[in-house]
Amino acid sequence: MTGSQAESPPTRARAPSPRRIGVVSPRFGATILGGAELHARWLAERLAAAGHQVEVFTTCVAESTRGENELPAGTERHGPCLVHRYPVDRLDRRPRGPLERRIRVGQRLSPDDEERWLRTGLASAAMEVALRERRREFDAVLGLPYLSGTTYFAFQAVPERFFLVPCLHDEPFARMSTTRRMLACSRGLLFNTRPEHELARRIVPDLAPSAVVGLGFDAPTVAGPEAFLAGYGVRRPFAVFMGRLDRDKNVPALIRHFLRYRERRDVELDLLLVGDGNVEPPADGHIRRLTIDWGDRDSMLQAASVLVQPSVNESLSIVMMQAWQCGTPVLVYAGGEVSTYHCRRSNGGLWFGNYPEFEEMVDRLLADESLRTALGANGREYVRREYAWPAVLDRLEAALASAGV
Repeated sequence: MTGSQAESPPTRARAPSPRRIGVVSPRFGATILGGAELHARWLAERLAAAGHQVEVFTTCVAESTRGENELPAGTERHGPCLVHRYPVDRLDRRPRGPLERRIRVGQRLSPDDEERWLRTGLASAAMEVALRERRREFDAVLGLPYLSGTTYFAFQAVPERFFLVPCLHDEPFARMSTTRRMLACSRGLLFNTRPEHELARRIVPDLAPSAVVGLGFDAPTVAGPEAFLAGYGVRRPFAVFMGRLDRDKNVPALIRHFLRYRERRDVELDLLLVGDGNVEPPADGHIRRLTIDWGDRDSMLQAASVLVQPSVNESLSIVMMQAWQCGTPVLVYAGGEVSTYHCRRSNGGLWFGNYPEFEEMVDRLLADESLRTALGANGREYVRREYAWPAVLDRLEAALASAGV
């Protein structure tokens, strides 16, 4: 298990022996759509379908911003997986805000304060007891993302079996001592992309055994773009952002750029903002915040002229892969190392670093349908080549075997 493992699909090996695998996720369910939670669910489902015995350890929380125990505790079946839900700890959460503000501005907290910050987020002492009591029953326990209390305290409970799927971003939280401890002392690290792995090595030069594994994607099921346009009253052309509507995803900058573009260009271009969050767009006839049935996602992406991904904080970017699967080009922020890495490797998108570059890239995409088609086709082939499930599972199996599991 090394950090230099290629992301191209290896030669298909014979089927591995079944393993008992635990997956730890802060939230879990078919209707829970956060990036790390989708990653955990898809991974658990695919590992179980491949013949492994998979059990998921998660909390009773459905909505992360509230952090309340809304789902019943206990064990249920999710397809071939067993899902164990535990209540999050009912603690005084008032210290969390001041501690987080100190972290965000780069202040170093004591290890006790870091653990207090993690404990007052999504964490469950009951889950940790269960993991500790059953530690010998599992060959490997995969925990994600790095920023969740459920992940860190699972690492503490079963360090000799714990594999971290970091979903790491270049942010102050990544440099906390608790994060560095997981990166250095886990049984193994399973990264999404090479830039994420390189970021981890900059933070902790002496990493635990590591591999670039990624995430797999199923082929889209598309009813056709016209169904989306008619069903939601959307007109073409439009650009779309899909994800959390907050400052950490750089959404305010995207809105500013789009409004300026509209001022300078006589083009009937709309911007759809699809997702939850606290950024409300200004009243403008060309910006629309839209809630969709997620079954219509692929039809929406196929209808879009471009997906805009302005975020810096990405370890993979699921929405980019989904757009490319629909043959839609992407436009990303140049400061997003992972997003530009994908664009360069795939030749499936363009990038901008400031407003003049944003304007130039949007002009090019709107004016040249053949360019949009070529970029989208390149992206689709990239996802098929690098992020098909057989290739991802082969890389994961190789990483576990290399770690002696």
